[in-house]
Amino acid sequence: MTQLPKYTDKQLETYLSRISYPSSEVGASLVQSVRQNVTKNALGTLFELQRRHLASIPWGNSGLHYSQHHTISLNPATLFEKMVERRLDGYCMENTGLFHIILRSLGYVVYAIGARIGQAVGTGVENGLFSQLSHMALIVVIDEVKYMVDVGFGAYNATTPLLLKEGAITTRMAPSEMRLIKDSLVEATDKSQKFWIYQTRHNPESTWLSMICFADTELLPQDFELMNFGVSQRRASWFTQRFVCTRMILDLTGQEIIGQCSLAGKEVKRRIHGQTEVLQTIESEDDRVKALAQYFDMHLRDSEIQGIRGLASQVQ
Repeated sequence: MTQLPKYTDKQLETYLSRISYPSSEVGASLVQSVRQNVTKNALGTLFELQRRHLASIPWGNSGLHYSQHHTISLNPATLFEKMVERRLDGYCMENTGLFHIILRSLGYVVYAIGARIGQAVGTGVENGLFSQLSHMALIVVIDEVKYMVDVGFGAYNATTPLLLKEGAITTRMAPSEMRLIKDSLVEATDKSQKFWIYQTRHNPESTWLSMICFADTELLPQDFELMNFGVSQRRASWFTQRFVCTRMILDLTGQEIIGQCSLAGKEVKRRIHGQTEVLQTIESEDDRVKALAQYFDMHLRDSEIQGIRGLASQVQ
């Protein structure tokens, strides 16, 4: 039987420090503290881990632009080195792939699923249509109850674990809300097949928009290797054409996600409580590299900075 990858306790300590996880046990290591918390309150600890991960490790695709190789590796050691030790960003299969192994290493029952992205993500208009399988999310099982957990969906990410139950509306990032529904797909032949659909809306008066849809079916690492190749190398994939970076913002108590900071195109924006502010306009590559350091704590090497030269994503 193939052994599923896990991180060592030393690696877990480094990760927990990376996400500023608070220690509650005097004299105990962070890993010991978190494992005790998982035993006492697995769901509450999962909430804490998810929001601190979202606020610490940016979602982005720098590996496809600021590198000499322009590829994405899902190797567990590579994920750890890139996002934990180097403190860089990662897109869905990197961020959620890392979180998957972290949760397993801490004792959670967790498996990965594949998801489709709604066209509404790009258009802001709900039409019920979805992409090919191109996104990774997780199912965490606690006391035989299942939750969808995601740390790799950027600006529209679910900010808490979502119980696999239809219709329950929760705050995503006030005033934005989120929910799960179950429905058939517009393009499917067999309408008896129902899929979970993660939806968000900007405020309680807005229209619900379908972000991702998924089936509760475990996928294996080799499935994500194929998905990753298509997303990261296919010419039509916008990930290969545009650079983007997003990080969530916690309130001062560390108990709630209140906003996000994003770099897309030539602007760095901060959105808190539904209000957007432009923090900086990017005029050059030097501006963008400095903005990544200032707003996202991402410090690129010279060889990585040079890697974007000649690409369509280079700031002109």
